[in-house]
Amino acid sequence: MVDCSETISRLAELVSNIFERIVLEEAKSLEKASRAVSEAMKSGGLEYVFGTGHSMLVALEAFYRAGGFVRVQPIVDLSLLGVLSATRASYLERLPGYSKALINSIEVSPDSVAIVVSNSGKNSAPVEMALEMRNRGITVVGVTSLEFSKKLPPENPYGKKLYEVADIVIDNKVPVGDAAYRLAEDVWVFPVSTIVNTFIIHAINARAAEILVSHGLEPEVWASVNVPGGSARNERYLKTYRKLLKYL
Repeated sequence: MVDCSETISRLAELVSNIFERIVLEEAKSLEKASRAVSEAMKSGGLEYVFGTGHSMLVALEAFYRAGGFVRVQPIVDLSLLGVLSATRASYLERLPGYSKALINSIEVSPDSVAIVVSNSGKNSAPVEMALEMRNRGITVVGVTSLEFSKKLPPENPYGKKLYEVADIVIDNKVPVGDAAYRLAEDVWVFPVSTIVNTFIIHAINARAAEILVSHGLEPEVWASVNVPGGSARNERYLKTYRKLLKYL
C-alpha cells in the first residue's frame, strides 16, 4: 500500500518535471514576455492580466502582491470567476462579445502589456480578450497548454485559439484535462494549472524587474506590510497610483 509520503513525493515530482520542461523549452518565450513587461513598466504602462475560472486566480495572484509589480491591473469579473455560479461562468466564457464588453468598460493605458491565461485556449473569452487588446496596440502574452489546445476545436466565432492570436506564446506544459495524477483508468486528480501558471507569471515579472535593474532603473514593487518599512513604502505607491489602478 502506498503511504502518504510516497504520494506527496510523486505529486511533487510531477510539478517539478513540468517546471523543468518550462525552463528548458520556454526560455526564449519567457524572455520575450519579460522584456515586454519591462518595456511596459519603463514606459509608464500597466500589466493587464486576464483569465476565466481558475485562470482568473492567476490575475488575482499577480495583483497587490508582496514582491510583485505595483502597476498590475487584473481584469476581474466575478461572473467569469465562478464564485457566483460555476455553471454560469462556464457559459459566459463561451459567450461572444463578453470580453469585448469587459474591455470596453475600462480605459486601457497605452504602452501596456496583457497576459491572457487559458489552458485550453479555445473559448471566446480569452481569444476575444487577446484580439481586443491587440486592436488597441497592446502586446499580448498568451499562457496556454499547447498539447491540450491543439487537440481541441475552437469554440468562438473567430475560429482561432489563444496560441494563434497572442504575440508571445508560453506553453505551460499542463497535461490534457489539467489533472496530472492517475488513480484509475478514468480517474485523474491533482490539477496543476494554478501552480504552474502562478510560477510562470511570477517568473516573468521577476525577470522583468531584473531587466529594469540592469538598465539602472528601480522596479516599483510592493513590499510586505508585515516587514519594517513595508507599509510606508507601499503608501507612496498608493498615493501615486490609487486613481490609475481600479482595485487599490
